[in-house]
Amino acid sequence: MNPTDTLLADAAAASARVWAGEAEQARAVLRFVETRRTDALAQGLSARQVEDARQVAILEVAVELHVATALISNLVSATRTLVMDLPTVWAAHVRGEVDRAKAREIASTAWKLHAPQNLARLDETVLAYAASHTLGQLKGWLRRFLVRVEPDHAIERRKAAQQDRTVTITALDDGMSLLQALIPTADALLIERDLTLAAKTSRTQTLDDDRTLAQARADALVDTLLHKDETDTADHAPVSASGRGRFHVGVTVSLATLLGVSSEPGVSADGQHVLDPALLAELATAEGTLFSRLLTDENGGILDVTELGRFPTQPLRRALNLIDGTCDVPGCTRPAIACDADHQIPYDPHPPPGQPPGQQRGPTEAANLHHRCPPHHGLKTRGALTVSHDQDGNAHWHLPTRTLPAETAFTRAWTRRDRTIQFVEIHHVDPRHIVEHRRRGGPGRRAAQAP
Repeated sequence: MNPTDTLLADAAAASARVWAGEAEQARAVLRFVETRRTDALAQGLSARQVEDARQVAILEVAVELHVATALISNLVSATRTLVMDLPTVWAAHVRGEVDRAKAREIASTAWKLHAPQNLARLDETVLAYAASHTLGQLKGWLRRFLVRVEPDHAIERRKAAQQDRTVTITALDDGMSLLQALIPTADALLIERDLTLAAKTSRTQTLDDDRTLAQARADALVDTLLHKDETDTADHAPVSASGRGRFHVGVTVSLATLLGVSSEPGVSADGQHVLDPALLAELATAEGTLFSRLLTDENGGILDVTELGRFPTQPLRRALNLIDGTCDVPGCTRPAIACDADHQIPYDPHPPPGQPPGQQRGPTEAANLHHRCPPHHGLKTRGALTVSHDQDGNAHWHLPTRTLPAETAFTRAWTRRDRTIQFVEIHHVDPRHIVEHRRRGGPGRRAAQAP
């Protein structure tokens, strides 16, 4: 064996050790979560409380390993399936013959099978293919296996899968984002055909179009979704899409950025999408752009507002979305717009005797409202997760093994104050006019102060 071959063998051996380590980690995680679950059962708790204990244990693992809770939840389920139902595959994973990604794909296929004999057949046959092919090839093999061994359930699975259709946008680097759609395959194939046809047509309209087909397809998708080909006329306006033609930016940087004298970027409410100063300046001069600002104190702290009702009004809710950005449970990245506005002190519509309206227990104010996604909000409401606040209003989550400060998209950048929030909407205003307007005594055009 020559030196190069030795290096290749070393790489393969190192991979096997990594994959075996992944299996050992998965086994330890499963044991931890299952121990918490069995302890809850031994205490005679209800089924709901037992499941809550399991979810809290998953959250603890996610915090300890600094990964997403959903990843740990999937890891626990997949490892249990491998250990209980796919012993051959699990043994290969422990030996380092297959990695975690392949083992999980096989486990997820097992979840879709109905007949026990097909589960055993999968365990007996998949390993030979999995160990010698890529993950993408394995996924294709597993799809074919499902339809081949249980064709009668293919329609049922397809209809069930359609319930999961969704569109997601993931922030990437350099001002780009990934748009993904989980849709029926038949529709996807038609869309792919139409985008390709539209791209080819657009590239033939001018002689100097140097776009690649992939770039032209991307442009065709954006033009179609944003109806960029439509123009308003006096007699006929195009069908309006919600928010179309308006770019709404949660400005979380100094005004100096808009004025072009600072390099501080703009950040979306959830903290994921970053807009460079040049792009912000471009958007500031674009027709229809709406900038929203939160007025802060001299130290940059977010100011507060109190409302009389239980549910925050739209201006306050939008302001809170910009304050928090995400669920405040450590490690959770659910955007605030998809979270519940949770009263830390429960809302009581009746103020104590002798107190004027607005002094009720659990007021609807920014200091008392915190974004929690529905799953974590439920754990807190049922007492499986507890949270407290210090004198500065900072939340602290109490897990069985530790206490952690709450985290949001802007935990380190923003604080809360017991003063008034003023939510400002500025429609297509030159940034230089903002300073001039404030000198005249106003924070901005169409300012709306919450009650």
